[in-house]
Amino acid sequence: MIASARCLFISFLLLPGVLFAQEVVKSVQLDSVMVEAVKGGFKVEDFIELVKNDTSFYKSFRNLHYYPFKFKTSLIVFNRDDNEKATLYREATHHVKEKREWTEITKETTSGNIYKRNGEFRYYTAELLDYTFFPKDTGYASNTIAGDRSRQGGGNKDNYERLKVLIFNPGSEVEGVPLIGKKMAIFDDDVSKYYDYFINADNYQDSIRCYKFICRAKPDAGNNAVIKELVSWFDRRTFNIICRKYSLAYSSIVFDFDVNIEINLVQINGVLVPVLNTYKGSFDVPLRKREIVGFRMEFDDYEIR
Repeated sequence: MIASARCLFISFLLLPGVLFAQEVVKSVQLDSVMVEAVKGGFKVEDFIELVKNDTSFYKSFRNLHYYPFKFKTSLIVFNRDDNEKATLYREATHHVKEKREWTEITKETTSGNIYKRNGEFRYYTAELLDYTFFPKDTGYASNTIAGDRSRQGGGNKDNYERLKVLIFNPGSEVEGVPLIGKKMAIFDDDVSKYYDYFINADNYQDSIRCYKFICRAKPDAGNNAVIKELVSWFDRRTFNIICRKYSLAYSSIVFDFDVNIEINLVQINGVLVPVLNTYKGSFDVPLRKREIVGFRMEFDDYEIR
């Protein structure tokens, strides 16, 4: 149970491929620009279908397995006073050659007690981040969604699978997570009553015209709403997702957490890839000390031709 809960405290939304509750579709609120768009032929139902069937976000992360690139990771562990307690900084290169992929750590600096004496990570967030983005083995380079197969990872394998659901399908129930798994299904009738839904016209970073889809917990939802807010920006030209933000929070005698995540994407030569991931969160589970961790991942130098 403890390991299952921990996977909820890290990062990144593909809305579920199941039918939206009709009550959700009926309750979507539009800003004045979108009201006029509806008069001109914009169909809310069609947009919701587009949202729930989107694969661009997931495909952008699958592309991390297919193209060479470089990236930097800065992870900071904080104490309760929000002062730095330990840090991990890495620079790495993702190689792809002859349909094989591997990651090379080219630089690493640490401070504090990020590692145990036996060389293992002291903090679970650092361990899961390492497992997800710095695999020790060489794998088959594929960006096809159908070809997605999780690598063997010992005790982290189940957590990795649940993490993928949280990141790419946070509107779906997360099986195997006690107390809150069913509360993640924010488009089901018995959960959607705790949320408000919006479609707005917006300019992302003041330059890219977008449709912004928002799912926000109602003020009195309390622990009935684990996902407090989901925001997705869709580029109007391509209908690709170019940014996603979401926050999660829950409190009980068993465990509690409060995390915020943002993922930014960019299109390079027609291929959508991540450029910036940020995370800041706090979580407390039995038998482990509370972790307050933030990290930032920057991707660049993609070789996409």
